[in-house]
Amino acid sequence: PPEAPGRKYLRALNIDTGKIAWEVPLEGPIDGKRVAGILGTAGGLLFYGDPSGYFVAADERDGKTLWRVPLNATIKTSPITYSVDGVQYVTLAVGSNIMTFGLPR
Repeated sequence: PPEAPGRKYLRALNIDTGKIAWEVPLEGPIDGKRVAGILGTAGGLLFYGDPSGYFVAADERDGKTLWRVPLNATIKTSPITYSVDGVQYVTLAVGSNIMTFGLPR
């Protein structure tokens, strides 16, 4: 699909063909300052902050949103993940705060 002027997309590429496998338009300001990186996990999840201030978990196979949480602030960093006592956590910097989410087992 053709790109709309000033739009941002999260895209997955087919590594063999270089063609777009799927894409998700990102909502929010188009100022270039509000796009942090994306984290992919071995379990097939993608975590990212969108430009409108939502923290999103998506399925890596098709980019479909599994859940999203409004954080109402600029997401400044790419998320990280770690495990403590068998519980996996995802952490990121949001505004002047550090936010951590525990994932269900």
